[in-house]
Amino acid sequence: MSLSNKSKGAFRPTLLSAAVAASVTASFGVYAQESQEALEEVTVTGIRTSVLDSLEAKRNADVVADVVDAGALGSLPDQSIADALGRLPGVTTVRSNGQSSQLNIRGMNGDFLQTTLNGREQASTAGYTESTRWISFDQYPAELISQAAVYKSPKASLIEGGVAGSVELKTANPLDAANPHNFNANVRMSYNDGADAVGADEFGQRVTMSYMGKFMDDKLGVALGYSNLEQPNSFNKARAGADDLNGYVEGADGNYRPQAFQWQAGNGTDTRNGYLASVVFQPTDNLKAQLDYFKSDFEREDTRHGITASGLTRIDSSNASVSGGVESSATVGIGDPTATSPWFEARTEDQSTQADTDSLGLNLEWNIDDRNTIVFDYSTSEGTKTRKDQIVSMHAYDLTTDGSGNLVAWQEATGQELTYALNGEEFPSANFSGVDFTDLDTMRLSRYEEYPHKYTDEVESFKVDYKFDLEWGAIASIEAGFRSSERTFDSDRGAFLYGSRDGQYNGYCADNLSSIDCMPQELDGFVKVESVSGAPDHLVITDMDALATSIFGAGNYAGKKVFSQDWTFVESGAVTEEVFAYYLMANIDTQLGSIPVTGNFGVRVVDTDVKSSGVQNVGDGNGIEITDDVGVTRNNYDHVTYGPEYTDTLPSLNLNFELTEQDYIRFAAAKVMGRPPVGQLKGGAGSWNTTGTNEYNVWTKGSPYLDPFRANQIDLAYEHYFEDGGAVTAALFWKDIESLVEKQYIYLDSQADRTALFNELGIDIPEGDVAGAFETFVNNDKGGYIRGIELAGTKTFDQLPGVFAGLGLTASYSYTESETEVTGGNLYGQNLPLPGLSENVWSTTVFWDIGNFSSHVNVRYRDEFILNMPIPGSSTPVMAQEYTTVDAQVSYAFNNGIDVVFSANNLTDEGDVVEYGVDNAFGEYTEFGRQYYLGVNYKY
Repeated sequence: MSLSNKSKGAFRPTLLSAAVAASVTASFGVYAQESQEALEEVTVTGIRTSVLDSLEAKRNADVVADVVDAGALGSLPDQSIADALGRLPGVTTVRSNGQSSQLNIRGMNGDFLQTTLNGREQASTAGYTESTRWISFDQYPAELISQAAVYKSPKASLIEGGVAGSVELKTANPLDAANPHNFNANVRMSYNDGADAVGADEFGQRVTMSYMGKFMDDKLGVALGYSNLEQPNSFNKARAGADDLNGYVEGADGNYRPQAFQWQAGNGTDTRNGYLASVVFQPTDNLKAQLDYFKSDFEREDTRHGITASGLTRIDSSNASVSGGVESSATVGIGDPTATSPWFEARTEDQSTQADTDSLGLNLEWNIDDRNTIVFDYSTSEGTKTRKDQIVSMHAYDLTTDGSGNLVAWQEATGQELTYALNGEEFPSANFSGVDFTDLDTMRLSRYEEYPHKYTDEVESFKVDYKFDLEWGAIASIEAGFRSSERTFDSDRGAFLYGSRDGQYNGYCADNLSSIDCMPQELDGFVKVESVSGAPDHLVITDMDALATSIFGAGNYAGKKVFSQDWTFVESGAVTEEVFAYYLMANIDTQLGSIPVTGNFGVRVVDTDVKSSGVQNVGDGNGIEITDDVGVTRNNYDHVTYGPEYTDTLPSLNLNFELTEQDYIRFAAAKVMGRPPVGQLKGGAGSWNTTGTNEYNVWTKGSPYLDPFRANQIDLAYEHYFEDGGAVTAALFWKDIESLVEKQYIYLDSQADRTALFNELGIDIPEGDVAGAFETFVNNDKGGYIRGIELAGTKTFDQLPGVFAGLGLTASYSYTESETEVTGGNLYGQNLPLPGLSENVWSTTVFWDIGNFSSHVNVRYRDEFILNMPIPGSSTPVMAQEYTTVDAQVSYAFNNGIDVVFSANNLTDEGDVVEYGVDNAFGEYTEFGRQYYLGVNYKY
């Protein structure tokens, strides 16, 4: 989808064509650009070219948009396009393992975004605990994307779904290449200065190659690209939580104490391979066919080790110091290990993931005559995400053996104590007594867990777009079209459990899905000693699979669906969305007095059919016989498929007033919609009985009957472009969101009301039970406005003398506020701001080009914001604190097509800081280290 409809010719070169002159992996090569004033050829180098081209794309757009040009994507020190997009006004990033992965736009997180590649909806592999819609942008190598645009106001021809905005990624058209044959290669070696501290490899590399060629008298174009990334995935982390015990609990004295602590070090390697292929055949000026293929394989080795102390609120502390109502230091002991008490463990985890995507698209464009153009487009996109989620816990035991050395009795070692001290936002300190986490005589495996995740996402779509050029007053052309798509999200969950997370004792074992008896298992031969910041040295499992094989036998510890963990059934299931959308849009080209006016107005109508498939607890004897993976058969579950159909009518208007050749005013108004997060649409339900009563309570992962996000929005922008390059812009925006989705625990006052609710939901109450609570996701009445202002400026200083003429500056600032709220989840009792909303966000880049030398420094800041933190089986809001990141790059371009590049990310080694429900109290602190790159680019 083009940014502008001003060009009426079917194949007139777009801005993308000009941007790709430096090819898919645009480096710092020198190329000519025309001055609009003098039409004289001038030579421009370095980042300046991409900055100015991005502004020109914004200037020509027929919607409110910001653009990152190919030059920027190729020349900034970015692992993924998220870093480059995060420099745009109103756009911020969320870091994952130290890399920018998610985008937030105008105070709204990825749940409110729509992302397309070459105008096509993309399958997502971003989920960690559930399928998602939002794209993990580190899946897309920056070098293989030629342009990225953020549409902040929609038009009727755009795919719906972007309540916050839409991100469109583009790859290159080889017929627009500068030469008959174009080749680029890029090799960068990387170094992470924090990797060695956690036992990870400090070194990595990025290799990119691309080719674009034109054949058959420029009628056939071929583009091929490959990008490989291997780099350390390492971190040092501490958090006031573990598993399902997170944050603080208020004691009888009114002071807060953490429920748990984790000190963790992570190490591994990220390996990403990206493949791009495009074939364009244009036999005549009237006909063009283009086949695009994009593939990305992203493997993240993610092993973690450290010390966990949990259940700390189960027993009184001693020697406590209180600061701000929080026990900032205290001593907590295990006490009687056979009773309710805390537990201390050394833990090793494998949270490795594999994310694979394939996207294929075929586009046929037929310019029927000078006034009629029709475009057919077919696309398919598939994504698969797996996560191992393997955990081994080791406890210290008092062991009793018989005369033959056989273990006959055991319980956790008595006399264990933890003394902790909070150190502001950074790593807390831990001192343990009564336990040596490196002693193989006492340390044993207490718990083995695997929770394998597999999520799939498949999208298939077909669309037709028709354009008719006419001279009908203010209307320059009419566009109409339709799009039909089917998207299926599927999940498959399982579990294998052995032992007890809070320690075993003779006769007590929380779970055992194996065929062997529960008892503490020896670790000799499978461990080494490692360190972690803030806590003692400890044993680390060197090969968890080998340890599991030695205990359970090969292949006997795979994840299973079992009724004893009925969430494995309920959280497995599919959501299918069939969508048919059609639109009619008029493009405007007229004058209001002496002021040229362009833009568009139109309407998009979207029919959506949502169906969720899963299993639901319908009561004993009311379901069908289902046998789980350990041979247990039950008849209280049944397969269900249900969901609604609904229609949205989405009008939109974009008006652009060219006050002068340098001054523009833009006004946009629209109604927008976006579908709820996939995990909140899941069907199926589990249940539990209230202890001591016959109340039958039901929980669900979600409901397919949730309404989509709907909002009305208005944008007003002023843009002034300098004659010598650069611009200043200001934009106001306002959105009115109808409602949001939140998790609710519903327990109505009277038994009659509870029974009526269950009957309305179609939930059968087992004989002898009565209706109790219902826990699910619902649409709330907490919608409201989101509004803000975005300021941006770019200036080149050509008028300065000598080498200083190469200086330039680009900066942006946005302020966003909202009355929308969500519930506080597990950690906050009160309502919280909308996830992703930072009130203050700014970014500044200073660049300096001197001949063949180019350099720049970027500083980005975002205010605190709500982040949805994954927890077992769900997520909960936490408060991510403000942070500032600094990136820099210098390069030199030789005249033989070779560039030398040095860049650095996260120069200030900024850590991620998160609060867990108590203001100004430690929640989570993570360090990732600085990343340095040294490389060579070659262009032919």
